[in-house]
Parts: sequence; C-alpha cells; structure tokens
Amino acid sequence: MPGKRAAPALVAMALACTAAAGPAQAHRRAPEPVPAWYMTAASGPDLLRQAKAGACAFAKRQPRASRLMLFDFGAARKYPSGGFGAQLRGIHPFRNGAVLDALKGAARAYKRCHRRGSATIVYGNSNSLPGSMSTLDAYEAGLHQGLTVRALRRFQRQHHYRRQRAAAAGDIEPGFELPGVSKALVSGANQIAYYNFGNAGGCPGQPLASGCYNGWDLGDLGEVSMGGHSLPLPEIYHQYEAVQWARIQDRWDGRFFFAGVTGAPNEPLSPTEGWKQLKQTAEGVRRELVSIRDGRGAARAGGANRQGANRATSAEVGAPMTAAVQPHLVARPEGFFSTSNIYPLENEWVVSDRRRFIAVDAGADPVDPSTGVLGIFRQNYVRVTQSQRTIEVPGTGQLELTGAPTGAARAAPSGPPELRFEGAGGTGGVLDLRDGTVELDRGGEESP
Repeated sequence: MPGKRAAPALVAMALACTAAAGPAQAHRRAPEPVPAWYMTAASGPDLLRQAKAGACAFAKRQPRASRLMLFDFGAARKYPSGGFGAQLRGIHPFRNGAVLDALKGAARAYKRCHRRGSATIVYGNSNSLPGSMSTLDAYEAGLHQGLTVRALRRFQRQHHYRRQRAAAAGDIEPGFELPGVSKALVSGANQIAYYNFGNAGGCPGQPLASGCYNGWDLGDLGEVSMGGHSLPLPEIYHQYEAVQWARIQDRWDGRFFFAGVTGAPNEPLSPTEGWKQLKQTAEGVRRELVSIRDGRGAARAGGANRQGANRATSAEVGAPMTAAVQPHLVARPEGFFSTSNIYPLENEWVVSDRRRFIAVDAGADPVDPSTGVLGIFRQNYVRVTQSQRTIEVPGTGQLELTGAPTGAARAAPSGPPELRFEGAGGTGGVLDLRDGTVELDRGGEESP
C-alpha cells in the first residue's frame, strides 16, 4: 500500500525546480521544452566531452527559469568485479566514478556557458535490469546513484555554483522489469530529489491493454513516482498516457502532483501538446517540460513536432569523439525508444564514427502487435543533436534485425545504407537508412 507523502518539503522542491515567468502565464501556455540527452559515448573521455557539450547547448538556449538538465546514462548496473554504474544501451558500461566525472564536466560547462535561469543537473538511469540482479543489488545500485548525486552537489557547493543543483532520476517503465526489483532501485535512490520520467506501459487507459506490463499495478507506479523524495515527470507521447497517469494519481493514498512532463519530437503528441494534455486530464501539473531526443535546446513551443526540426542548434559547442562504436547487434537491448513506442523490443543495431551515432531498434507496436516497428535514433556529436523516427510495418508482427552488418566502424554511419529484418510471421524486408523507407520481400511494398 503506498504511503502518504511529506508534502511541504516536496512542494518546495517542485516549485524551485519548475518555476516559471509568473502565475498569469502559467494558465495560458505550456513551458518551453528543454533538451534531455541519451548518453552514447564509447569511452570515459568521450562521456565527459558529450556531457560538457550537452550542458553548454542547454545553457545557451535555456529560458529564464529553473529547469532540469537530464542526462540518461542507461540501465543501472552492479558489476561482478565490484562497484556500481550504468550500461549505455549496448555501447559501453561505466562505473559511477566516470559518471560523476561527466556530471562535474557538465557543471563546469554550464557555469561557463550560462546566460540566464538556473539548472538542476540530473543523473538518470533506468530499470532495464539484468535477470541476475537481486532486489538487494538493485537497492544498492540506487543507493550508489544517490551517493553520486550527493558528490556532485558537494562539488557544486565547493565551487560556488549558485545557479545549479543536482538530482537523480529514473526511466522507470513496467515493460523493462518486474515491480519488486524496480521499486528497490528507486527506493535506494530517492532518499534525495528523484524524478521518474518513465511510463505506465500496458496500464488501464492504453487501448487493448489487458493490464500493466510485468505484473505492475497503479499502486506500484504511484510508489516509484511519489514515494520517498520521488516526483513524477511522466512520458506523455499519446493521449491515453495522460489518462493512465490521471488514474495513478487517483489511486494514490495522499497528495499526488506532477513535476511536469517528459516529451519527445515526432510523437503523436509534441512535448508541448503532451504537457497540455496531462494538465487537462490530471491535477497539479508543474511547469517542467523535458524533451528526450531533442537537441535543439529550448525549442519554441509551436514547432516541437516538426520533422527534422532538431537540426538547428548550437553547433559550436560540440566536438568529434575520440572513440568509435563498431557496428554490432545487441541481443537484449534497453533500446533508444520508450516501451510506449516499441514493445516488445527484439534486438538493436548500433554504430558510430567520431562525429555521428546511429541505433536501429526492432520490435512491435505496443498497441497493435500485428504491426512491426523499426526505430532509428541518430546523434550528431558536433552539432549536439539527437533525433528519432519510428517506422511502422503493418501485418508483419514483431520485427527482428537479421542482416545487420558488422565490421569497421569508420564506414558505418554513412554506409552500408540497408539493414535486413524479418517479421514474426516470416515476412522479410529491408530498411534503407538513407531515407528511412522499408521495402518488403513480398511484392516490394514500401512503408514511408
């Protein structure tokens, strides 16, 4: 049974991190989206470089408010040789020492590039945990995530970074892992300020859903979002997700409000539309809006969902990486797309050179399992942009990448341009990465 919340301290923290221009504006328009970053570096020095570039891009485009600067380091891990950290989506595992170095670099860069407002630098991970991780392991992983955030906060204070704070966060999704071990992860971390920027996959409100994924219920989601020092910052990509979170709010035994919303470009709802939808459906939605896979800095509210809009950003703050990711398949990926987009996720292909990174995820539509889905995630390290696109392939069922090339990384982001896939029913096809089109083997049909 979820416990009641100590409301006064939480209210003060939420207001500090989600302040806006004034009470009159709060009722008239949504906050401007600020970017949140998937970390994709293949080495410690590059992780630091990527965090510094993201923080500077954030600072140069930030509105006059206190906002969240969220870095998603991937799945929480306890390593067999000792220590804790995160696994960057099949790219590279990093211990919390390297994560802290990257977060300190972000703090320095934010100070150097700061123009207006203030920021809470957020260490995010996810509950995409290995099956070997016990509940105690998960609790310890969360605890060490929190200790890393405390170390960052000490660093900020020692250097008198008065316009900065620090917090933890989790992309907590029922589709990733069972509720018990996931709640242990959050419980270890949320002894400090903590934001849940996940979803409510499969829960009541989602079309054709028979129940929350992996045995979760609404009370479990309330616990990871509002228990301890947690605050919900849910993904709202579809209208039904606002309904799901309103039901979680109704289920909670105590005061339940939202720090804001997590959105993403090129979804059925833009980040701005997602924030407005939750505000219309639920109560107590604060003025925070982070945009995953959106490298444009503080995007203008009206244009957050345009195809290709990610290209305009602060190119001068980025730099090439020193290490590349050789092209390879990831058999049990966490993925670069929410389970709101692709579920189940079958496998993934990743590659990078020193300037660009590409990942392709393959699976099914969570609402219509007869429809296969391919997701293309791209990052430009020099332009400091991240973008995404999903491609639906009706009638194939869940997709799997079967002809993904491996080999020298230096040629992969620009070629080879084609990846083969196969559906659960045996239908195969080719994804052309040059234009994001799909050609099926049967009769050459194409999907845009």
